[in-house]
Amino acid sequence: MVFALSLVWCATVAAPMERWWDGRVEASLDRQPARKAEWVKALEAAPVNLRPELAYLVEFLPDPDLADLEPDSLIENARLAREARAAVKWGRALPEDVYLDAVLPHCSVTEKRDPMRREFKDKYLPLVKDLPTPGAAGLKINEVLFKDFGVTYNTRRLRTDQNSKETIAQGMATCTGLSVMLVEACRAVGVPARVAGIHSWPVRGGNHTWVEIWDNGAWHYVGAAEPDEKGLNHAWFTGDAAKAIKGEPRNAIWAVTYRATGEHFPLAWNPRAKLNGENVTDRYTRPIADSRPRLMVETKQGGTRVEAKVVALDAATGETLLEGTSLGPTADINLHLQAHVEAGKEAFVVARYGAKASSAWAKVEADTVVRLNLDEPAMDVERLKPLLADRFSGDEAKRTRASKLLAEAPFDEALRQTAWEAFKASPQHDALRKEFEEKRVSTADRSAPYLWRRVGEKPADGWGLIIAMHGGGGVPKDVNDRSWVGMFERYYRDHPEPGGYIYLALRAPNDEWNGFYDDAIAPLVERLILQFAVCADVNPAKVGILGASHGGYGAFVIGPKVPHRFAAVHASASAQTPGETRGENLRNVRFTWMIGERDTAYERADRCQAFAKQWEVWKAQYGGFDGGMEWLPGVGHSVPDRDKVAELIKFRRNASPGKLVWSQSDSVVRHHYWLESGRPVEDGLIVAEIAGNKVTISKAEKQAELTLWLQPNRVDLSRPIEVVAPGGKSLLSMPNANLEDFCASLESRQDPELAAPIRVFVGEGL
Repeated sequence: MVFALSLVWCATVAAPMERWWDGRVEASLDRQPARKAEWVKALEAAPVNLRPELAYLVEFLPDPDLADLEPDSLIENARLAREARAAVKWGRALPEDVYLDAVLPHCSVTEKRDPMRREFKDKYLPLVKDLPTPGAAGLKINEVLFKDFGVTYNTRRLRTDQNSKETIAQGMATCTGLSVMLVEACRAVGVPARVAGIHSWPVRGGNHTWVEIWDNGAWHYVGAAEPDEKGLNHAWFTGDAAKAIKGEPRNAIWAVTYRATGEHFPLAWNPRAKLNGENVTDRYTRPIADSRPRLMVETKQGGTRVEAKVVALDAATGETLLEGTSLGPTADINLHLQAHVEAGKEAFVVARYGAKASSAWAKVEADTVVRLNLDEPAMDVERLKPLLADRFSGDEAKRTRASKLLAEAPFDEALRQTAWEAFKASPQHDALRKEFEEKRVSTADRSAPYLWRRVGEKPADGWGLIIAMHGGGGVPKDVNDRSWVGMFERYYRDHPEPGGYIYLALRAPNDEWNGFYDDAIAPLVERLILQFAVCADVNPAKVGILGASHGGYGAFVIGPKVPHRFAAVHASASAQTPGETRGENLRNVRFTWMIGERDTAYERADRCQAFAKQWEVWKAQYGGFDGGMEWLPGVGHSVPDRDKVAELIKFRRNASPGKLVWSQSDSVVRHHYWLESGRPVEDGLIVAEIAGNKVTISKAEKQAELTLWLQPNRVDLSRPIEVVAPGGKSLLSMPNANLEDFCASLESRQDPELAAPIRVFVGEGL
């Protein structure tokens, strides 16, 4: 009897063990003949209760896993999946096919196999095991998972298909890495979950990945790391998904399956990979409440999305189509600041971020993404030329539309000359052109003829302009006429050697003793400069003014009234006029005066010496004050100044000096370099200085309000400008360099260098 039993036992040991798996598993193992024996041994030794799980896993095991994965890790995965299913309330109710395909699998897509199933199970099973449904558990996991591990969305991650450990190590991932992590955490606690997504959104492009969770007999979607208080089936991409196209694989929505379906999820990051997939587009498509196309905006700097201030205007009307903040690096790359607009609209889109700005024009026929690069901020000059022409046109509707668009257009230094050319070409200067033909300059209360000629060759940057004023004054008209003609024909000698210029002899507008130096003369001279800038290609930065005797008195008044108009000023055989000559205003312009020792009529010599002493006081007090007195011993009223043009024409104006002293002599002149007075008054005084982003107004006597017109090269556009008033009160203002302010300034200042794109209003507190 013992012998017989021994024979039976020996026969049992010797006979080959019967394999518990079917032909489909066997066929799967045959894909890797070199490792088949290793897999067979592991399967034979596997616990009986895990056989259903292992059969499913091995049958559909991806080729790389069959070649590289350790069999014991697959067995451990199956054990953890079964334990989680048994621990949760909804586990028994899970359909077997759902459990096998969306809880059991050890992988989601093409991520590196380095599981965290055990860690996630230990951490989150106590949190969710008593929740009533897998949907509730999945939502809870999505709420806490990424916060717990300090993970955020960021395009600077190393890989698209990161596994959970890689994502946690970096603290960041994009939608695919986040989805892989959420799926793994959900499966670890028995929640059926799988990756879903689209290769390319219809029309606008861009791929996206999210997570599907099985609950209450159906699949639902959720954005990984994007919990929504409304629960499942609520996400920013709902509207996009509604437009998916089932029959176009790249534009269809797919869910990744572990089992073979005969179809494959088209991966944007790895086109050669063959992931089993299911076309689930029908579950997402639906009627869209607003079928109009969307205008979407993305702003980048250094290759990374940034939260820039964005505005999009209707190019046809200037009305706002979209306004807000573009999304930064922690928002999904497919999610944009967006707005629905009517099909066919053309939009002017502008983004500002710190000191940088960028813009683009876009025609919106279908969903359109405008991508702005702050590292390439150049404006489209050709597109802006007609807009600038409209801004300076006589058509009010065109001007209004252009102003709205230009108010959002970032100022670019390259556009300064373009805007100036548009301004010069404006029909508003037709009267100016007629005056030019008549050789006359006129304001509302003054009119004066002139004679002019070109001297030398035209420089590349435009002609210089020398304005010469004759002697005479309170004498009969014919005497003044002879002095004027003599000033043109023979007084100052031509000097083309420093550079070509236009020589202009201006006739006094009347025959009064102060014909060149009353309150109305400065606007007349300013209009004269504009006339020659518009009609004769004079460069406003190369204007000089000089005169002798009566004309010298004019230089002593006009120079201090509008020093910002000149590169250099000279006065001969004359002196300052009390109340009108505000010499402290000459800090930033070359000013000289020539007087003979024996020129004692009207106390000219004595007054010039007194002015020279005061000049040195101002120079010590404020700095600057280039030039000075030329004292001629033994000389009378006739001075040797015939070659002064050669000196003046060499200078170029400084249009934006750092420190200003403005002593006002009237209520007519409203501007002084970068200062504008809302209500200038006689004996008003302003002393101001700009250093970096700080403007200090140390004096503002009799001033109700001021406007500062600042150049971009003077300030840091990324920081507020601080204006400190005389009493110490501080005003902060963020600079906004835009083309509309530049154009408004250009109309007011009539000069491309004095015009500025940054306006800072200073009111109360002065």
